[in-house]
Amino acid sequence: MNQILDYNPNKNPGGGSSGSDKVVRVFAIILAIFAICLLGGGAYGLYKNSQAEASIPTESATDAQITVEQKESTAVIKVTHDKVIEKLIYSWDAEKETTIKGSGESTMEEEIALFAGEHTLNVKVVDVTGHETSFEQSITSENGEDKIYPVIELNVTDDKKLEITATDETALDFVTYRWNDEEEQRVDATEEDNKTIKFEIDILKGNNDITIVAVDKNSNTTTEIQSFSGLTEPDVTITISADKTSANVKCYHENGIKEIKLKVNDQDIPVDLGGETPTDANFDVPLEGTSNNIVVTAISIDNTSTEVSEQVQADEQDTENQDNSNIEITIEKSESNPDKAFIKGVCSDGIKEVKLNVNDVDIPVDLGGETPPEMSFEYDLVDGNNRFTLTIISVNGEEKQEVKEITK
Repeated sequence: MNQILDYNPNKNPGGGSSGSDKVVRVFAIILAIFAICLLGGGAYGLYKNSQAEASIPTESATDAQITVEQKESTAVIKVTHDKVIEKLIYSWDAEKETTIKGSGESTMEEEIALFAGEHTLNVKVVDVTGHETSFEQSITSENGEDKIYPVIELNVTDDKKLEITATDETALDFVTYRWNDEEEQRVDATEEDNKTIKFEIDILKGNNDITIVAVDKNSNTTTEIQSFSGLTEPDVTITISADKTSANVKCYHENGIKEIKLKVNDQDIPVDLGGETPTDANFDVPLEGTSNNIVVTAISIDNTSTEVSEQVQADEQDTENQDNSNIEITIEKSESNPDKAFIKGVCSDGIKEVKLNVNDVDIPVDLGGETPPEMSFEYDLVDGNNRFTLTIISVNGEEKQEVKEITK
């Protein structure tokens, strides 16, 4: 009875796996093998497909046929292809490109405007496969549109003038110029050479801006703006005394005089400027004999220069009257009034005539119809330099001149 109660059909007294566990394990192994077979078959199928696709021949790339037909003022671009044309691209002189889309056909025609003169037409055609065909052709047209602007050139000449040259490949209409904000000046092209306008103008003193505008027959406009510093030459004046025994030299430059070279009868005479660069210099040059050649060269701090020469030839009367020691002239600042100059002339033989020049202006001196042995008067000074040139002529024809500068 106890043996019957102790019976258990699931009891495994030896501790090993049951039969059902073995079945499960075998089934799992079979499934794994099946999955591996499936994966291997799929990979092999993909490999075979790729091999098959690689064996299919691809379509070879071919170029489009491009021609250009030139007309009077236009050109027609013609394209034929064995494939559909995706787009046509063209430009002039490799500049801005224009793109025209295809309409799904293998042929295209496009009429474009020509430009005057010689230019290069660049054409590109792209088909549906992305293949590109390039084409280039040089085209010369007399009736095309004018796309080139005038060219302006500026040059300072050896004589310190501004040379303006405007050129155009077709035809110029006019050129205008103006200094700073002054009134505009116009120069028209001539029929003889309407491709070039060339002229010279004076450069203004100091720093100035010039605006130049060149316009061609098709209204293409070029503007040039530049600044120039006008250089001027010194002013040189040589004044010979009435008796031709001396010369007064006056030099002026607004920026300053660097050097003055003086020659009398080919002999160099030093001129001392005191180590400075004055805007004006004034000095007297004594003359001897009957013939004197005076050459004065003034050089500014801008390295501009002026040369002035004067030939002095005394006549017989001048030679005879060189002894004029009996004539005395005084020109000085008045002691009683610093705003006036004191002028005096003395001649024992009698004064026949008095000539007075102040700052290049002749001033009449009235002797009252007499020939006094002495005369004197005062003259009002102006601010700055006052240059007096006094000439006294005696009743015997003797003559003496004195030049003096007085600064107020």
